[in-house]
Amino acid sequence: MVETISSAAFREVLSRFASGVTVVAVHGERGPLGFTATGFTSVSLTPPLILVCIDRSASVYDAIVGAECFGVSILDAAQARLARRFAQSDVDRFDGVVLRPAEVTQVPLVEGALAHLECRRHALQDVGDHTLVLGAVVGGSVSTGRPLLHYGRRFGLFVGEESDPLTSR
Repeated sequence: MVETISSAAFREVLSRFASGVTVVAVHGERGPLGFTATGFTSVSLTPPLILVCIDRSASVYDAIVGAECFGVSILDAAQARLARRFAQSDVDRFDGVVLRPAEVTQVPLVEGALAHLECRRHALQDVGDHTLVLGAVVGGSVSTGRPLLHYGRRFGLFVGEESDPLTSR
């Protein structure tokens, strides 16, 4: 029988995968609720679907999986402090954060983010200790800037090549 990798080793390996950083937000009973999510990806172009992973022990879990609509703000490199705050528990994550309502769904979006997606909940799937939230994308917008990345348990910047390394061989 093949044993699984230890949790510590698995976390260490996954820390070597660079990912973008998002804030996922919904309207809660007492105002906006949200969390930092690096477990985010596109799933399908037709129909347009995305996936967000949320730990079932997260303080905002019930609000996120119970919401009909949610917003995804893809953070700019200048928003690392915001990403750290939204990853914390027992703080007012939205204190001092400038929000704007999404055009179609009115979900809260973080102002100054690199891009925004408005989603309607399409499906939920429990997998391990997380729930996969599939969202049908109903709106989106982009702005200019630099993406915030998560790598090695730290936030950082993307540094692009001057030339395309795939075509300059």
